[in-house]
Amino acid sequence: MDQSGCVTVTVVQGEERSHLSVRTGENLLLAMVRERFPVDFACTTGKCATCRLRMEIPPGSASEPSPTERYRLGADFAAGLRLSCQVYVTGPLTVYLPTSG
Repeated sequence: MDQSGCVTVTVVQGEERSHLSVRTGENLLLAMVRERFPVDFACTTGKCATCRLRMEIPPGSASEPSPTERYRLGADFAAGLRLSCQVYVTGPLTVYLPTSG
């Protein structure tokens, strides 16, 4: 966390790496949408599971998975996927966006 209370989220899409400054405790999906990253979503509540993304989240860098998130992701949760609408950022992490085409 820097002095402004923000942490860096690394966003990877194919060979490109971008950095997103996120306020501690901010919702990951909303931060990514604000900065115009191409994230699919429909509901922002975890019910549609459209915003599922692969992430590398070090311990303590995000909120624990909610029961809704665990239910919606099922086996995908064990594969490193999270619902970006259910992730509240508390430390640096990496998000992998799907590549187009």
